Amino acid sequence: MSIALRDYQKECLDVVLREHASGRSRQLIILPTGSGKTIVMAAIAKHLNKKTLLLAHREELINQAVEKFKLFWPDVDIGICMAERNDVDSQILIGSIQSCSRSKRLELLKEKGFELLMIDEAHHSASDSYQSVISALGFECGSKNLLLGVTATPQRSDKLGLGETFTHVTFSRSISTMIKGGYLSPIVGRKILTNFSFQKISSNNGDFAINDLSEAVNTPERNTFIVTKFMEYAPERKGIAFCCDVQHCKDLSDAFKIAGVAASSVWGDMESTERKKTLEAFKQGKIQVIASCGVLTEGYDEPTVNAVIMARPTKSSGLFTQCIGRGLRLWPGKENCLVLDFTDKHHTLDGIMSLSDALPDAAIIEDRPKIELEEIDRRPKIEVLTECDRVFDILGSARFIWVQVDDEWSLQDDERNEIVMRLYCGGYIADLYSLDGSSSQIVSQPLPLEYCSGVCEDYARRHLKISFADMKAPWMSTDSLPTQGQRDYLGKKGRYTEGMTRGQASIEIRKIIASKNKQRRSMTNEPITDKQRYFLKNCGVETVNMSKFQAMREIAKIKQGQAVKYG
Repeated sequence: MSIALRDYQKECLDVVLREHASGRSRQLIILPTGSGKTIVMAAIAKHLNKKTLLLAHREELINQAVEKFKLFWPDVDIGICMAERNDVDSQILIGSIQSCSRSKRLELLKEKGFELLMIDEAHHSASDSYQSVISALGFECGSKNLLLGVTATPQRSDKLGLGETFTHVTFSRSISTMIKGGYLSPIVGRKILTNFSFQKISSNNGDFAINDLSEAVNTPERNTFIVTKFMEYAPERKGIAFCCDVQHCKDLSDAFKIAGVAASSVWGDMESTERKKTLEAFKQGKIQVIASCGVLTEGYDEPTVNAVIMARPTKSSGLFTQCIGRGLRLWPGKENCLVLDFTDKHHTLDGIMSLSDALPDAAIIEDRPKIELEEIDRRPKIEVLTECDRVFDILGSARFIWVQVDDEWSLQDDERNEIVMRLYCGGYIADLYSLDGSSSQIVSQPLPLEYCSGVCEDYARRHLKISFADMKAPWMSTDSLPTQGQRDYLGKKGRYTEGMTRGQASIEIRKIIASKNKQRRSMTNEPITDKQRYFLKNCGVETVNMSKFQAMREIAKIKQGQAVKYG
C-alpha cells in the first residue's frame, strides 16, 4: 500500500501535468526542506509512466530517492547509476551527476530514450556537468521532453541563474505557508549578536572566504560562548551546529564535550563508514549535538532535530535556508525547532544573513537587555558581548488581519482589494476581489483553512500592498483608546462599546466592511428588481442584463447627482 499525497502535493502534481500539456517543458518546483519534494517527483514519474532519469549529486540523496519512490510506488521498476552500479535498463533510474556526466556513461544513457529528466537540488543545475547531461539526452530548449527541477533554495551564491535551465516556476510554497498548514515544524529563533566585524574578511563566490572566516570566528571564546547559550536556551534539545570548516567542527564539538554535552562532528571528506556511524549515534540520541561543515545542509533527514546552531556567518540566503531547514521536519512530541542565530552587529558588508533576513515574516516577540559575559580567556582574541538577544516567531500567523463573516474569511489591503476564503466541498477556496469589481481565483482546489490562508498570504506579499493588514501597525494597538473617527463610525453603526481598544475598533470596522462586501457580492448574482427597473427607465437608463447590484450603483449615482444639483 502506497502513501497518499498531501493536499499541496496533489496541487503541485496537477499544475505540473497541466503546464506540461500546454507546452511548458522546462519547469521548476520550489518547496521547503521537509515538505516531501521526492514524493512529488515520484508522483509525477508514476503518472507520466515514462523512461525517467532523476539526477542528484550526493550518495545520501540518491539512496533516499530510491526509498521514497518505493514508499510511494511499491512496485516501481527502479535502479541506480552510481560508481559501479549501472542499472540503466530500469524504467526509473536514479543517477549521480558525477557518474552520469562521464562521457562513456553518458553515451550509454543516450541510447535509452529518456522522456523525463528530474533534477534534485536543482540550484546546482547551472553547472557544466548538469548542462552536459541535459543537452546530451535531448532536454535542451525546444524539446517536448519534460525537464523538471526541484529545490528548496533557488538562489545561487555564484550569481549563475536558473533561468536558462528552467523557464517557468510551476509551483512554489514558502516555509511560513507550510508551517501554517501543519506540514512543517513551527520554528522560533533567538538572534544573538556579538561584538565583531567582518570588514577584513574577503569574499569568494558570493560568500565569505572560508579560511579567513574560520580564522576569525573559530576561537575558544566564541565557541565557549556558543556552548553557553545552547546550554541556557536549549539544554534538552537535539541540535546541529553549522560550522566554517573541519577544524571549526572539531573545536566546537570539543567545546561542547568540555561542558558535558555529548557531541561529535562530521564533514564532507570524512570517511564514509565513520560518518554513518556518527550519524547513527546521533539518530539514536547517544549524541546530543553534532557539528557539521560541507555536509548535512542537503539531503539529511533527521526529524528529531529540534535545534539549529548557526555558528558560521554567511552571506548566502540559500545556505542559511538550507541549514535551518534541517529542523523543519515534523516528529511526534516536537513542539518547534529553535534556531540559535549567532551573527554580528557590524553589518557593514551587504547581505550578511540572519534569521530575520532569510525569513522576512520574523516578528520580534522578546527583547532582552544587553548582558556582558565574563571573560573566559584573560587574553581573548575578540570580546564576546551579547549586544542583542531576541526571540523571533516566524510562523507569520500574527502578521495579517483576517476577519470572519459567517463562513467566510476576509483580508483587506491598502487599496480596498479583498481576499476572501470560503467553504467549498469540505475545504476552503479563495478569490481576490478588486476595487473595480473584477475577481480572480487564488486557490481553486479546497484546502484546509490554515494552509489556504498561508497560500493567500504568500499571494498578498507578492502582489498587494498590505500595511493596512499588518497586526504590528499602530492602529492595531491593544494599549491605546480608539480614535475619535473610530468611535464616531462605530457609534453610527451601533457597534461601539466602552472599554474598546484601538485594535479592537479596527477589527470591528473591518468586519463591517467585509459584511458589506459580502452582501454586495451576493447581489451581483441577483436580477434587477421591478422597482429598480422602473426607476432607471424613467431616468433614461438601459437595464438589459443589469444585476441588482449594478442597478443599485446606478441609482446611487443618479441620486448623488440630483443632490448636488439641488443642494
